[in-house]
Amino acid sequence: MGLNLNNVYQRPYVAPDRRNQIKRRQDEEQATSNAQKEQQTDQNSKSKGLQYTEQQPQRAYQATQNNIAYQQYQAVNTPQAEVTYPNEVATALAQRNPNINIAQILKDFKNTAIAIGTPDDLKEEVNGYIELIEKQVVKEKPNSKLIKSNLKNAASILDNFISKTLNKDSKVVENWVDALFLQQIDFKYNEEDINAQFLVKFPEDTKKEEEKKVEEPVNPQIPQDQELKKLFIKAKKLSYASKPKEAIMAFQTALTRANEVEDKETQSKIFLEVGKIYDDHDYLAQALKSYNESVQRTKDCNVKTRAHYSMAEIYNDVNKIEPAIDHYFSTVSFAGEAENLSVQSKSLAKIGNIYTDMYEKEAFNYFEVADNLADETENAKLKGYVSASLGDAHDKFGESPAALKAYSKAVKNYIDADSPLKVAENYYNAAEIMLEFKNEDKARGLLEKAQKYARKTNNEELLTEINNSLISIS
Repeated sequence: MGLNLNNVYQRPYVAPDRRNQIKRRQDEEQATSNAQKEQQTDQNSKSKGLQYTEQQPQRAYQATQNNIAYQQYQAVNTPQAEVTYPNEVATALAQRNPNINIAQILKDFKNTAIAIGTPDDLKEEVNGYIELIEKQVVKEKPNSKLIKSNLKNAASILDNFISKTLNKDSKVVENWVDALFLQQIDFKYNEEDINAQFLVKFPEDTKKEEEKKVEEPVNPQIPQDQELKKLFIKAKKLSYASKPKEAIMAFQTALTRANEVEDKETQSKIFLEVGKIYDDHDYLAQALKSYNESVQRTKDCNVKTRAHYSMAEIYNDVNKIEPAIDHYFSTVSFAGEAENLSVQSKSLAKIGNIYTDMYEKEAFNYFEVADNLADETENAKLKGYVSASLGDAHDKFGESPAALKAYSKAVKNYIDADSPLKVAENYYNAAEIMLEFKNEDKARGLLEKAQKYARKTNNEELLTEINNSLISIS
């Protein structure tokens, strides 16, 4: 008898515990270490190709089962020849080197100015800021704030030139500089100190590049082979119809055709779709493998962005911090190439949330960049998410005025986004802070606003909490 997927557990919404999250990750991993050893063998995935593997739907998204799923990913059996899954865990964050010397940054900045064809008058203005920086970096104790300020000013000049040239607002240079500021910068000038991970590459021969034949653009979303196109669309329809087993079988047929016509981009999209099916039903080991295979087969930055973000979310949910952050960073990188500010912002906010949970003030560096990127979009829901996350972080660190300010901004954005549940949650969070300071009048006003918006939702639990708080004040 086939597995009834209607009863497979979905990821439930869990209201965050804003007061007691600091040791959550460590406590869960310690409590589940013995369970992992006992259940490892039985839980190992036996997935072959894209075949849907029957498993007992035992988990209601508990930390124990999630960590076992992560172990499955590391010890999984080798699939059939036509679908292989390279092990990407070896590239975890532990191997990332965040150190970069100011000499390398200045060199790449100058190369950037040359590459975009900065006119002489603007180049002279940019060089004025660079010269101020160069005077600082040769000192025994360089002034890092002055260096950063001048670098931001120079970046702003280049972005203004790019914006006028393209007739489109651009923050590409400033965003690059902001990303560098998140790293560990050595402000003592040393040309020999080079971190290859941060090298900005430019064409060696621009003229030869321009002389290359320009091919007709191809829509990356639709397979060019007609038979493959029909198979892919059929599988997508089955997926939309919530028929996962049938969808995966259809995607396997489409994959066979994609292999025949050597269409790697469609192969990548098939694995991305299959990964989403597994992910939606909490088959995390299979989802991770499919997402990783999608990344390996594509050059499309949008696809890479989606796959890396999905992997980051899985690792984050099972409290595997290093690979989660690593994939979030990859998401930021590829989303930047795809000019997707929204995904960049949300990924940086997610990193900020992780550092907040670990009680690391480095979190605010990521929130700051996430907030700046979100402000460049028209996505009110994203702005609300970043502001709410920032509010939770300030609250965690006992910075109540800053927390209230962030919650206020979140409320405004969520109202614009027509998200009454989120509006209610942020009013409630602000009211909780007021209650801590025994300011019952302001707390009551915030709770009444929270109650108003909570009544527009189906979240009875939140409404009950709000009502109970109002009763306690009365």
